[in-house]
Amino acid sequence: MPNRYEVRLAAVGGQGLITAGALLAKGVIEKKGMYATQSPTYTSQVRGGPTKVDILMDKEEILFPQATAIDLYFATAQKSFDLYYHHIKSDAVIIVDSDLVTKLPPGMPQKLYGIPLTKETVAHVGNIVTVSVVALGIVAKVSKLLSKEELQNIVVSSFPKSAEELNLKAIDLGYSLIS
Repeated sequence: MPNRYEVRLAAVGGQGLITAGALLAKGVIEKKGMYATQSPTYTSQVRGGPTKVDILMDKEEILFPQATAIDLYFATAQKSFDLYYHHIKSDAVIIVDSDLVTKLPPGMPQKLYGIPLTKETVAHVGNIVTVSVVALGIVAKVSKLLSKEELQNIVVSSFPKSAEELNLKAIDLGYSLIS
């Protein structure tokens, strides 16, 4: 695991990616003993407005909680992708919901994964509310920040027991959608 790792999740309000960012930060703090911050940005529009959350993880204390060299960028909406596509490292991993983010900058040097996230979530988990947990599974697998078991423990401990089965299914799907 690198000394410092920066993740940006970009979506529209209501998709749950700010919560996913908080869970990733919590997991890295509790399971890896690292420092972590999460800095959300959102508009006054409750649902549908562009949102992002930057999650910074470091083995050293974090003195400036804004992303400056993003290692992994995950976007689930075109307007958010366009608005927040900056400070991305040239060797970053970029993951997009391929049904919702269709216009990408020409000549992107980064490693790109296009996944029909929303469609796969509805088809295999049966509940669109879990799309952020599916995304979290993808992020954890690609970044190797948390093992599948560590992520499952963090998610299960953060939501009501009634959501456990759906969330575990969502994590499994996230891990299966990316190689």
